[in-house]
Amino acid sequence: MITPQLDFSFLLDASSLTRAGDDLVISINATCENEEDKGILLDNSLTLTLPQKYDVELNAHGLVSPMSFVYGPGEENVAITCMKEMINFTFHVSNPGLSLAPDVSLKIQIPNSIAPTDNRLFNIFDIQTTAGKCIYKNYRECTLPEKNENILQDLMTFLTKPDKRLLYCMKDDPLCLQILCNIGDLESGKEATVHVSLEATPSLLNEDAASVLKFEVKGKVSSDQNPKVIERHKDKQTAYVILEGLHNQKAKWSVKMLFVGLGSIVGVLLLLFLSYVLWKVGFFKRKYKLIPQEENGRQSWSFINSDQISSDN
Repeated sequence: MITPQLDFSFLLDASSLTRAGDDLVISINATCENEEDKGILLDNSLTLTLPQKYDVELNAHGLVSPMSFVYGPGEENVAITCMKEMINFTFHVSNPGLSLAPDVSLKIQIPNSIAPTDNRLFNIFDIQTTAGKCIYKNYRECTLPEKNENILQDLMTFLTKPDKRLLYCMKDDPLCLQILCNIGDLESGKEATVHVSLEATPSLLNEDAASVLKFEVKGKVSSDQNPKVIERHKDKQTAYVILEGLHNQKAKWSVKMLFVGLGSIVGVLLLLFLSYVLWKVGFFKRKYKLIPQEENGRQSWSFINSDQISSDN
């Protein structure tokens, strides 16, 4: 018995399918004429299932304005206040792929404390998004650090300060601001923008002596995590934005006074040492000797005086 084999091929235009709904079901039924026994026709039908999936491609980009701020100790006898400085972040989420991206979300992580302290460096002032809504916890507080009166510790901190210090966030980091924006479905070729405005308190960084503080702000976009979603180019789904804190290179008033005091003590000790060395070599014990010009002058003056006395007599 020869079993015939037939190959079928067809084109499926998937460009018009923007949403992955129900799976495509293809039914195949083979029949022939002069069927003798209908009981053997049970295996003449075949059903093929073609699952539909989202082929998602998402991109994330971010920027910050201004790109840096200045911190460091100020003038003496000036009270430390919760001086606010506005920092604006903007994140763009786009869908350059051919498929709809379902249930898109953007997670933003911002370093908000410097270990071992838990002082909050930033407060969320405002968040605006062109699509969906954002969920976050706002602290809205300013806890000023206690004044450190340990002069030696301040001196060691100033002398051993690092050039750069990088602050970044780990997964579910409690020392970071966590902002979750649920954008929703993002059509092909569409984009969404999230604006985040922060209030920065540079005075809380006065205890840190690093020349440059780098805040690594992370924004990661993702789509719905289910078997129907295939994400392409995941490396483009994360955006890193660097905010720099620049130290004003000023030392604390106590450190300045310590430098002045130590410099004065060293100067006095050096002067005493030089004086002692000169005294030991006899610099201050030498007898005064007349130079020849002075001796001739004195002899001439004595001769003149003697002539005047003789003439008077």
